[in-house]
Amino acid sequence: MRVTAALPCYNGARYVGHAIESLLNQSHQADEIVVVDDGSTDGSAEIARRYPVELVQHGRNRGLAAARNTAIAAATGDILFFVDVDASADADCLKVLLGGYDDALVGGVGGRGIESNIHSLADRWRRIHATQGYGDAARYVAHLHGICMSFRLSALRQVGGFDAGFRTNGEDVEIGLRLNAAGFRLRYLPGARVYHRRSDDEANLRRTMAAWCVGAYRARRVNRRQPWRAFAGVLRRMAVDPLWDLLIERDPALARLSWLICWDKLRALRQAARENVRAAPPAAPAAASEHES
Repeated sequence: MRVTAALPCYNGARYVGHAIESLLNQSHQADEIVVVDDGSTDGSAEIARRYPVELVQHGRNRGLAAARNTAIAAATGDILFFVDVDASADADCLKVLLGGYDDALVGGVGGRGIESNIHSLADRWRRIHATQGYGDAARYVAHLHGICMSFRLSALRQVGGFDAGFRTNGEDVEIGLRLNAAGFRLRYLPGARVYHRRSDDEANLRRTMAAWCVGAYRARRVNRRQPWRAFAGVLRRMAVDPLWDLLIERDPALARLSWLICWDKLRALRQAARENVRAAPPAAPAAASEHES
């Protein structure tokens, strides 16, 4: 199988060179590497040009899902392998992912993100509570994590690519739900590892977590896949995460941050739900419309 590795990038000058080098150093080499510069203003494109990659540039920032769609359009491989710009892939990552395509019904295979920059309380919280993976056992899943995911290009094209309305997050959840609905299976292989190199402060982490939660809610909503589960998940985390922080981590500061993040998520979800209600046109009763003359 031919493989296209793709790297969406928006203002990732701090990371993009390391990410490209990790793709160039795979034990199973990709046949091509496509870097999609999504209107960066920080010199990311100039750094990418130093490497043997195909660089595709957007004239303006169009969002993460649109950048992924540009990679689909540019790809010539059978498999399209995505890594986030602020991550570095383990040398065997692509090799492990390709081993998951042993069934024609498998439309995508993903791996796990490992937090590798732990410098702050926010970084510790993310390592404990926001791991981008499904644990230590291989399994079939409803969606893959964008930090490390691959797909059959034919499957992506069959479902129409990513929903460009998802500009910053949630696009991985949304396309996973559509691929499952189309009959494709998505496989998680924990041996495919990428190392997340981002470091956060508390304020940025709280914004990011709220945005992720709303993205997952919107993905479920547009696919009519029980969007209420997003609220239920936050309520569960509100009970479990602070207890873990106090009893296992023995860190009241982590517990405080868990509470704040859960409240941020609930406020963001409530606002998203209200916006959805306001955006929906009023539905006329079916009986009345049928009898109008």
